Amino acid sequence: MSSRALVVLALFLIACDDESAVGTPQDVTGPDTSASDTTGVADVATDASAPDTLASTSPDTPDTSGTPDTPDTSDTIPEGPIGGARPARVVLPSDYQPAIPVPLVLLLHGYGVPGDIQDAYLGFSAVAARAGFLTIIPDGTVDATGQRFWNADPAWCCNFAHAPVDDVAYLTGLIDEAKTLWTIDATRIYVFGHSNGGFMAHRLACVEADRFAAIASLAGSLPIAVSDCDPSSATSVLQIHGTSDAVIAYAGNADYPGALSIVDRWISYDDCTGDPTTGGPHDYDSAVLGPETSTATWSTCAGGAEVGLWTLTGSSHIPTVSGGDLIADVLTFFARHHKP
Repeated sequence: MSSRALVVLALFLIACDDESAVGTPQDVTGPDTSASDTTGVADVATDASAPDTLASTSPDTPDTSGTPDTPDTSDTIPEGPIGGARPARVVLPSDYQPAIPVPLVLLLHGYGVPGDIQDAYLGFSAVAARAGFLTIIPDGTVDATGQRFWNADPAWCCNFAHAPVDDVAYLTGLIDEAKTLWTIDATRIYVFGHSNGGFMAHRLACVEADRFAAIASLAGSLPIAVSDCDPSSATSVLQIHGTSDAVIAYAGNADYPGALSIVDRWISYDDCTGDPTTGGPHDYDSAVLGPETSTATWSTCAGGAEVGLWTLTGSSHIPTVSGGDLIADVLTFFARHHKP
């Protein structure tokens, strides 16, 4: 790992030991992607928690079931940032070609943690680029204490001052802008969020379900009221959560539902039936001895959707997952889902 990445990761871990004490945002220049081990992209799980291959996202074998939003192209491929006054960094697939539609994924940071640091911690965009995904890495707005946040749910996390920020409009606007610059497959748009970003990922699936083929939440949650989520169509959802999370408890509390309740609610929203397929163990968190992760996947849902729960036994709010395997398998989960 490079010295820059070590410094960034150290700052992230120090900051996120208590999410209320994190640092100021960074600029939107690209990260040092040499720090990320991307070997996990080709080594995917064989159980129902992941598809057999990421080949469906490869530029050599594009999916043609949907009509891509194809921008006007020229000899120069735009590189971003996008978002105007709220710039978001964009990382293109390693072998992006304007003639071939690509999937898009939003990476949403946790409370107080800039997107650049979130990306460095996870090694997300490097793995995604190798897998053929275009990644957008935005930043939330700054609250009165100087911390970045997403306005995911008025009832809880993490717009504590009730600022009039419409992050749903901002994030969907980034997707729309990206469609004018790059060749995006509108049937393959995804969200990955951590903590406050995980809450935001769930909110997007609740209120803009027709846009997203799948979302994944690492240590995030839904609003406590079941009626606050009313998706217009079935969307695949993956909840990833450590049982020793001391910030957003695996079991939930009076302010937000726990991992099992989250999954139960999405099973209901997506009209899933039958028993889950179980899998694992997987070794995603290097801070926990041995393979700590078990998986459960409900695959018989409306519209071909799936609901998954990956339980990281003994893992904290910030599992040590920067080796690439977790992110590769999340992208594998994404890759098998297309919006009809």
